Amino acid sequence: MFLFLGSACEKDDYDFKATANITVINAAAGLEPIKVNPGAGSGFAYSKALNVNNYSSGVFGAFTGSNTITVVKSTDTTTKLFQRTVDLQAISTLYIAGTATAVDTIFRTETNFPYINSSAYNAENAMYIRFVNLSSNSGTVNVRISGGETNEVTALPYKGISAFKKYAALNDYQFEIMDATNTKVLTSFSVSAGGTRYKTASIIFRGLINPDSDEDPGPFPVGTFQVNYN
Repeated sequence: MFLFLGSACEKDDYDFKATANITVINAAAGLEPIKVNPGAGSGFAYSKALNVNNYSSGVFGAFTGSNTITVVKSTDTTTKLFQRTVDLQAISTLYIAGTATAVDTIFRTETNFPYINSSAYNAENAMYIRFVNLSSNSGTVNVRISGGETNEVTALPYKGISAFKKYAALNDYQFEIMDATNTKVLTSFSVSAGGTRYKTASIIFRGLINPDSDEDPGPFPVGTFQVNYN
């Protein structure tokens, strides 16, 4: 009886924590692959961690609550690009922006994520898309659907993150990212309805504008890439 009561008391002391996902986006112009310690402490084995290549993303698991998130260069894990103790919630995003020589970051707890019913019996043929400006010398940008006359997003600054907008997943969409001051098209990006249906996605505007030449894109030309959350 005493053994049973003792074991029962020990079970009451267990601390169960919910899990969390951190999406890490490597969008700094010219930055090499990075590695992420999502809160495993100083004993984390970077040698076994996966690389997050430039202009791509990775998803990492952790527990909710206080965690120290660390991002390092893959080739030199002593070089910390980001380290912060955060109150981690269910879904978070860490953006690595700026340039390889001047890294900038945004850590964002995601709240009120859009929900799309993908049930086979009552599926909602839709997707949610937002835009993130991580081109550090771009100024403000507008986003339009190719051939359209109204902006999907207006005057999005560097490090700006638009709200999610709902789109019918019936056709592919060709989006144009334009200089907000003169409507010059800087780059375009096609979103596949088939690949994005039932998903929430971010379109990341990245790279650097070459201020000296319209013909020469420079070493880190502007472009986009897509990050899906589900």
